[in-house]
Amino acid sequence: MGTEEKPTADLSFLKKEMKPAFFPKGSLIIEQFSLGDSFYFIESGKVEVWKYLDESKQEILVIGDLVAGDYFGEIALIDSAPRTVNISAKEDSTFFKLTREDFHRLIQTSPDMTLTLLKLLTARIRNAEQRENQVLIQKNRELRLQNETLEEMVKERTAKLTQSLKIIQEDLETAKTIQRNILPLGLKYVAHLDFGSRFEPMAEVGGDIFDVIRLEKSKIRLFLADAIGHGVQAALITMAIKAEYDHIKHNTPNPADVLYVLNQIFIDRYGKKSNQFTAVIVDLNLEENSLTYSSAGHNEPYVVCKDRIIPLTESGVMLGLEKEVEYSNHTMPFGLGDRLFMISDGYLEQENREGILLGETKLLSSFESAKSLDLNLADTINLLMDDFHSFRGNASMMDDVTILGIGTTY
Repeated sequence: MGTEEKPTADLSFLKKEMKPAFFPKGSLIIEQFSLGDSFYFIESGKVEVWKYLDESKQEILVIGDLVAGDYFGEIALIDSAPRTVNISAKEDSTFFKLTREDFHRLIQTSPDMTLTLLKLLTARIRNAEQRENQVLIQKNRELRLQNETLEEMVKERTAKLTQSLKIIQEDLETAKTIQRNILPLGLKYVAHLDFGSRFEPMAEVGGDIFDVIRLEKSKIRLFLADAIGHGVQAALITMAIKAEYDHIKHNTPNPADVLYVLNQIFIDRYGKKSNQFTAVIVDLNLEENSLTYSSAGHNEPYVVCKDRIIPLTESGVMLGLEKEVEYSNHTMPFGLGDRLFMISDGYLEQENREGILLGETKLLSSFESAKSLDLNLADTINLLMDDFHSFRGNASMMDDVTILGIGTTY
């Protein structure tokens, strides 16, 4: 409160009509919303005038301070309406107090003094309203400036986030392109066998990786791995898997040895910090009409024959968990009319909106449907994916899905 807002009249002539009062520091002299009946003249000390902005009492407005020579509570002399502000002692303070009862008595005994007092009180009320309005105007101005500053900060932050998201999206698109370029997605034939594949990551990049090569004129090697996790982290692991596998795939004699060497490399070079992955390798020997496979924790491949479907169930420990793990080779016939399908676990472990797992029964049913429709290899893979998406409906993909297929017509 500026000095221009204080009452200019001397009210000392009222002191003989008023009673002394004392309030220690921290005392609440007037409480907002309460009914008052007293008017106060400050003899010494200092008080603070403040108010709640609404009845919830969540926000307050500080109007200012009053000091010796100031007065307050004047409206209570005229009516018993609820107090409009709070007034608390900022330091030990002494007052002269005039009650409404004393005021009414004064009106009857000293009309001239009463008229002077009423004029002063009227001016005081006007000053109080102006003072409060000025405080509110200043507060509104401050809030407006704060809002403008906040809005500018939000704009700047939003622009930075948008730029960061753009960079991240561009990086993901680059990673997606790199990942797809190292996969043999366009390959349709290997030797005289039909080959097909589908790769659908749950995000821009995924944790599945696969490879197919012709080791010799009559030998084909297929590799499918699934890194633990999803997204960028899993995709980075697949890059390491592909790089390390490419170094050993041509000169390692059988699937079990490939898995053993690959496991040793990952334990030695990458440690055990979330670098685990499952893998399965299948060697097709076209001269001997057989296949040899070895699995490291991967869900089983399937050989689909004319009259039956054979799951390749034997499996070992997933890669990257512990050293010196021995893996086993398993051999079985694979001849004209047979087809091999290697599938990542994201297919079998997909749930629909009701939380029902797709599972092996549904997969086998899809195989049977393809056989009854006499579908070729590529169309069989398409049917498997159509059935997958039909089953999950509008449920989100829970993992990356990869399907590899190789074989001949029935």
